[in-house]
Amino acid sequence: MATNQMDQECMSLCKAMNLIPGIKTVESCCGHGEWPFKIWFIADTLESLPPLLYWFDPCHCGLREWAATVYTDCAMSPVVFRITGPVGTEAYDGAEKIAHLINDASIVGV
Repeated sequence: MATNQMDQECMSLCKAMNLIPGIKTVESCCGHGEWPFKIWFIADTLESLPPLLYWFDPCHCGLREWAATVYTDCAMSPVVFRITGPVGTEAYDGAEKIAHLINDASIVGV
């Protein structure tokens, strides 16, 4: 997805997620204050998931309304994963916080 087509509220978290080896974001929607924040992504291997999912766990980010799920559509498309967060400002602030945690960990090589 071209960054000029992305919801501004999703950009920092998508960029941070893409720093994690084996993770590639493929779609996102901030929810526009009406629906939950969502980012769809693929993982090269299942071993690529723990270094990402660690940052969405309430123990590590301090936020409780974020979750990762396995997703496919009603046409049984290939499996992708989806991060879902809360709605509105709470989601946008949380996405920025998690993005900073991922970025800071990437800088120090965690």
